[in-house]
Amino acid sequence: MGNTRPKGRMTASERDYKQSQGKDLFVKGFSLPSISEITGVGIKTLGAWRDDGQWEKERELNNIRPSEIKKLILQYVIDIKEGRRPMHKADDLSKIAAAFDRLNDSRKRAVYTMESLDGFSQFMMVLAGNSTGKKREDLLELLKNSRMYFDKYVNELLQND
Repeated sequence: MGNTRPKGRMTASERDYKQSQGKDLFVKGFSLPSISEITGVGIKTLGAWRDDGQWEKERELNNIRPSEIKKLILQYVIDIKEGRRPMHKADDLSKIAAAFDRLNDSRKRAVYTMESLDGFSQFMMVLAGNSTGKKREDLLELLKNSRMYFDKYVNELLQND
């Protein structure tokens, strides 16, 4: 008779995947309505996931990653080099870098973990994209499972903050 689960209901696996996808998009700056369009998950559900999973804290952490701070500084240098007025003041950039240095250890670990996870995820997606069949499926499954544990670890670091 096939799959008879009610329309709109997700399996645990689908929910975990969509929740992870939604979190990634939210942390990268997407709005809940945009995430809803992309994932097919309702805005109310996404809002509940956001609140339960502390997505806001991770969004904040995403914006203070060392790579983001470096981008701001590099953009400042490029703007000056090309004769444009920089968007940020050198003093502000210095304060941002100093503020990162003053973060407590668990928050820094969370920031570095998230940055490492993104790099690892991109690496695994390239490997999966260059693979086929069972190997591709295995790589994607490994990524999905490891992502779940990385997310739990980051949440634990944030709760210890």
